[in-house]
Amino acid sequence: MSSTTQTKASHAQAQESGPLRRHCGRPPVLCETERRDKIFDAAEIVLQQHGYSGASMDRIAQCSNMSKKTLYHMFASKQEMVEHLLRDRLLLSGLRDLELQGETVEDRLVFGLEALAIAMMAEKRLSLIRVVIAEVSRNPEVSRFVREFFSSAAGPFPLRVWLERMVEEGSLEVDDVAQASDMLFGGALATSMLCELSHCRPRQYWDETPGYLRRVVRMFLHGLENEKGAV
Repeated sequence: MSSTTQTKASHAQAQESGPLRRHCGRPPVLCETERRDKIFDAAEIVLQQHGYSGASMDRIAQCSNMSKKTLYHMFASKQEMVEHLLRDRLLLSGLRDLELQGETVEDRLVFGLEALAIAMMAEKRLSLIRVVIAEVSRNPEVSRFVREFFSSAAGPFPLRVWLERMVEEGSLEVDDVAQASDMLFGGALATSMLCELSHCRPRQYWDETPGYLRRVVRMFLHGLENEKGAV
């Protein structure tokens, strides 16, 4: 693995929490961020095993080896906890401030998309997405909650934030950033993500074709140039 890929992997892996561990005797003192990540790890496990309806605060507390009082100190309700979990681990809010490296817009977008791919293709995140898809299809309450969550002020996806930043600094000209973000994500990562979710490819396709993302970015930028010329 190249040093550049390792740099992207380190940014993406910052989104992941380590495995749950059992400790003998007095548990170590954790900071608030560590407690939150441990609770999120436990919530993911309980959601996968019991679904949203069966994922009680009691079960999450037991799985995280924390008291229910601690959970309610950090989150007012199970729904609030799940909202924060989705924001942190599905919307990848931690990548919004990622500094895109590269001399050109193309290089910077490729760098960002590779970091995004590493984070999104992590098995832990794919498992959470599978849980959300399953729950939305069979639970009207969860379907309504997820729909409202993604249409609310949950915060923009990192790719959209990066494009907005480039527009503001004058390095990119885009009329509709939201649409452009959807198009670039769709071309770069959506198919590979669906294949990973459904296990229809034995190995991670995006990782085996490093030039693929660059070709997608070039097509995207070429399309923007053509639009400007047609106006």
